[in-house]
Amino acid sequence: MAVLGILWYCSTKYYVKPNQYTIMIYDIFGKGIKIDGVRTNFKIKEVAQSHISEYKNRFQHYSFSMKEEIQTKTKLRILKKNQR
Repeated sequence: MAVLGILWYCSTKYYVKPNQYTIMIYDIFGKGIKIDGVRTNFKIKEVAQSHISEYKNRFQHYSFSMKEEIQTKTKLRILKKNQR
């Protein structure tokens, strides 16, 4: 049992959670489009999925998918030369 706990901890420790979800809209030809009045950027996955199901009911001629984005922040390091 302890081994499973250690494996679970090690596997979730390095999981990077997406911090932005974007709804992609496609017409009947498969071309990506934008529709006025349709919100496409979300911070929470469940909210994006809920909007997709609502948009599928309202806009039946279009197809919708969700894209997850992970924004990495690079740390700025300033190296200082030792003055003697």
